[in-house]
Amino acid sequence: MLALIMAGGRGARLKMGEKGLVRLCGNPLIDYVLTVLEEVGIEPIVVTTPRTPYTANYCRVRGIDQICTEGIGYIEDIREVITTVGENGPVLILCADIPGIRIHHLTYLFSRYQNEEVEACSVWVPAKYSLGRGSEVPYCQDIGGVSAVPAGLNILLGEKVDSVQTEISVLIDDPALTFNINTPAELKDAEAFFSLTKDQSAPQNGLL
Repeated sequence: MLALIMAGGRGARLKMGEKGLVRLCGNPLIDYVLTVLEEVGIEPIVVTTPRTPYTANYCRVRGIDQICTEGIGYIEDIREVITTVGENGPVLILCADIPGIRIHHLTYLFSRYQNEEVEACSVWVPAKYSLGRGSEVPYCQDIGGVSAVPAGLNILLGEKVDSVQTEISVLIDDPALTFNINTPAELKDAEAFFSLTKDQSAPQNGLL
């Protein structure tokens, strides 16, 4: 399965440089995503834009494939990469700033996706965790009777990237997945949370 790590945002609200390289518990945010993909045996393509040259260089130095898109928009960048590489099968899409992603999340997602036999899949987490921390919740949706927010983790079918796809919404009840780092306050909350929940799936300093 092709995996795309979306790392083209400049992190304007965070004001700490390119978001994927902002450090959380001593590691760049993007390393958390890279580590989990390494564990499941998927070599990703990191999607950068002209706004994230240091992230692109970070990937080049470490031998990680990356494609610099025009940076018109999130959906447009996905379409550009899938078209460029000519991928027709399922494509896993992850934001670079989801440090709570772990191997069991992907295992569950892949299982649901295969069993449901749909074209696309989106992952959601209960909004109560974000609201409890006072984090920004720009969008909520009812998933199985639970008010939920997007986790920044999706699957879509490459050959139908320009079409409406049949989709399932998967709810994962794990507060770790609610951390999308957009502001200094959210980074501080994540530092506190992940300092107390370190495990072997988190990147070790110098691993990547």
